[in-house]
Amino acid sequence: MKHTIFSLLLLLASAGACAGVIGFDDLAGDESAPIAKGYEGFDWDNLGAIRADAYPGSGYAAGTVSFANTAFNRDGGVAAVSKAGGFDFVGAFFTSAWLEQELAFDGWRDGRLVHSTAVSYVIDTATPLWIGLGWKDIDTLVIYNSSGTQWAMDDFTVPEPASLALFGTALAGLAMARRRRVKA
Repeated sequence: MKHTIFSLLLLLASAGACAGVIGFDDLAGDESAPIAKGYEGFDWDNLGAIRADAYPGSGYAAGTVSFANTAFNRDGGVAAVSKAGGFDFVGAFFTSAWLEQELAFDGWRDGRLVHSTAVSYVIDTATPLWIGLGWKDIDTLVIYNSSGTQWAMDDFTVPEPASLALFGTALAGLAMARRRRVKA
């Protein structure tokens, strides 16, 4: 009985911690500096972090869903996020910095295109739009925009390996408890 209760508690704990959210708030928010390669285990190509208060009334301010900072495409062009070994991309919030525009996404694995959005997502300067793609096993996420101007991205969400391991441990515990109950 103790094993079953403990396993159920682990299962509940893992359900509450199923995603890792990168909010960029621990960065300086210096818009002139790129996000460093290796930050949070990812490489960030053409991405920087900017403080929410850098341009009051802009999409940067509106698009900061977390506490203080948001990521943005530094030169207004294509941006990419990659990780050796791959990752699953749940989604992120996007807001246009200056004018309404469209975003499209590609997911790559080992140089092969494995996912692509069938539609473009329209983002504006006032309301962050959650774009949940739920793509699994990619090593590069490429983000395209239609206007050649900046957009803001916040709460970049990927599954946390630790919570997946916790979930697996809970399931194993439940299986062991069930096996012991059947033998008794």
